[in-house]
Amino acid sequence: MGYITTVLTPEERQRAGPKNGALAAATVALDPLGGVTATIDSAPQGQGHRTVIAQVVGEVFGLAPASIRVETALDTARDAWSIAAGNYSSRFAGAVAGAAHLAATRLRDKLAHIAAPQLNLRPDEICFRDGRIGAVGNRENSLSFSRVAATSHWAPGTLPDPAGAALRETVFWTPPELAAPNDADEINSSAVHGFVFDFCGVEIDRDTGAVRIDKYVTMHDAGRILNRALYEGQVRGGFAHGLGAALYEEFVYGEDGDFLTGTFLDYAVPRAGDIPELTILHRETPSPVTPLGAKGVAEGNAMSTPVCIANAVADALGVADVTLPLTPPRVLALLRQHV
Repeated sequence: MGYITTVLTPEERQRAGPKNGALAAATVALDPLGGVTATIDSAPQGQGHRTVIAQVVGEVFGLAPASIRVETALDTARDAWSIAAGNYSSRFAGAVAGAAHLAATRLRDKLAHIAAPQLNLRPDEICFRDGRIGAVGNRENSLSFSRVAATSHWAPGTLPDPAGAALRETVFWTPPELAAPNDADEINSSAVHGFVFDFCGVEIDRDTGAVRIDKYVTMHDAGRILNRALYEGQVRGGFAHGLGAALYEEFVYGEDGDFLTGTFLDYAVPRAGDIPELTILHRETPSPVTPLGAKGVAEGNAMSTPVCIANAVADALGVADVTLPLTPPRVLALLRQHV
């Protein structure tokens, strides 16, 4: 919320009041049968938000992810949200999933206080695993999760603390590192920063100008990996976008200004058979800022891949500058000029 206000002068910002940070919201609730529902403020577009939230919340409660119901259809008249709600800017893993983790943890701690007297234990001796709540070192001294989770609905009078009912928890999370811009327009534009390293080996056909990728290696450090399959899916999707920008996609206009690539008959995009196999490497350096140590990976290869391919082609041709996309006619022109 802060970096967009750098378009204003310091005086204008002072009059308007400081803008900083960005909230993420999540609610975790228990139903009368002990079921768990998580509601988040980010609507997915195929990235797998429900899978990850079910996994994150399930780990907190010792439940299988399949038993967690995840609601992503945000209703601003009903659900917890803020002006920053939405699916953008790689905020899901670090902010939204982290908020869900915090909400589930608070609810778990309340359940531990409810179960402890029934098991003759202290709350810090309670563990959650395999759908049960019980003693850390004694699996026999335990209760089913659903029974304890339903207590606040059916028997609130039995709670050790009437104010400690475990029904739902809502968390709004924002990192303190996202401060408002100072008078010099200095600001952290992001709470966390992922890192990517790409290596590309290419081969160029002297007769056709076609560029073939012989080897492509990409390594990402996006903090803690929450789900490896979805993580790699994001990498492959970003790579496909980057490959299109590097070798295929171009807006072409005629001399009269007419747009000539307005359909997919004329606008080239990579097909499945055009995308080479990737070697994906991982490095996990957990963020000290986010609740789960996660950062974000969604936009990585979409930005790094065009640069990496361009550098590889420039190196192969012995030139200092190339223009994307590197279509065969453009590469042939470079070959005639420099090789």
